[in-house]
Amino acid sequence: MGAPLTILYVSGYGAHEWALHTPRFLARRGHRVTMVCPSESPMERLARTAGIDVCTWQAPRRLKDVRAVSGAVGALYRLFRRHNPDVVVYYALPISLWARVAARLAGVPVRLFKPPSLWDLELRHYRLAECATAWMDSAILASSRALVRYYQHTPVLRATVILSYYGFPLERFNPSLDGAAVRREYGISPTATVVTTVAHLIPPIRRFDPHYGIKGHEVLLRAARDVVSRLPSTCFLIVGAEPEGADGAYEASLKQLACVYGIERHVIFTGKRTDIPAVLAASDVAAVPSLSENVGGAVEPLLMERPVVASAVGGLPDVVRDGETGCLVPPRDPGALAEALLHMLTLAPATRRAMGRRGRAIVQQLFDIQRVVCAEERIFYRLRGKPLCVTSAS
Repeated sequence: MGAPLTILYVSGYGAHEWALHTPRFLARRGHRVTMVCPSESPMERLARTAGIDVCTWQAPRRLKDVRAVSGAVGALYRLFRRHNPDVVVYYALPISLWARVAARLAGVPVRLFKPPSLWDLELRHYRLAECATAWMDSAILASSRALVRYYQHTPVLRATVILSYYGFPLERFNPSLDGAAVRREYGISPTATVVTTVAHLIPPIRRFDPHYGIKGHEVLLRAARDVVSRLPSTCFLIVGAEPEGADGAYEASLKQLACVYGIERHVIFTGKRTDIPAVLAASDVAAVPSLSENVGGAVEPLLMERPVVASAVGGLPDVVRDGETGCLVPPRDPGALAEALLHMLTLAPATRRAMGRRGRAIVQQLFDIQRVVCAEERIFYRLRGKPLCVTSAS
């Protein structure tokens, strides 16, 4: 490795553990790493709990508040000048827009945007803002092939686009883990077939789709009705909770929808769980019916050697390969989702497990945290123009 770098990661409001894996690993490699979080945000609390150095600032939530946004750019500018980083990496919109401008004005040598998903960029006002400002970046770290394609077709973009997945610690996911305890906890028969989806419960966003939540839970429940009518022993585990601060109304509406479809005895809302590997070990198939997604909930099931039925959107096809590691279906199509789930559930268990093993091998190749961090480290040094020892890539 070359001389240690000073690296700032500018996060959004939400608590996203995936955003901490790379900073934590880089800190262990000797770099000076700080998370820049909105003050009193879930992300600040999560980063502090993870033992990462944190710096906070007052971040506005409304793009229309011009004075607050100008103040945010100024606050980040002063923060960057004070810390004098070699590299600034920013994640979620709209904070990435303010960080981009501030880093450019502050003369930060390496400025990188690593978007976590496509859906923000599919909103017109964010898309226009991105087209107008992306030229300020040293590079775009696109975390899926879909994001690479998006930026390759972005007007006036001058930054280099580099495919770089989010690093993921793989050691927690042992395919030989026994899921019997989870089945007992929820009263699921050992012989029942179980479909699991792991995702935040995010209600419909009017500007994106007024009828469906972005994770497609309504689509899944409609498909579950068809699956249960033909495979009555099937159980659906819906794992996840609403974002922090939500009032629970969306989860209540999904439970009501299950009742309307007459499948309430087949659908279990588990809430937030920290033992995702054990939950997936209790499952036969995973479903990712998102309307827009990067790689989403497909990585963890494949690490547990469970095949995945997913919407053919965003980065999901990077790991869910039709007929090889699972099935791809059109988004917003409960009929297609039901047919794909029925197909997977009626395969021989050995066939499903073989698909899962292929998926695990793909995920290990693309998402191993050490591999990803070493690759990004090389990018940082190259863009910074500093020498790099060959041992840093080991």
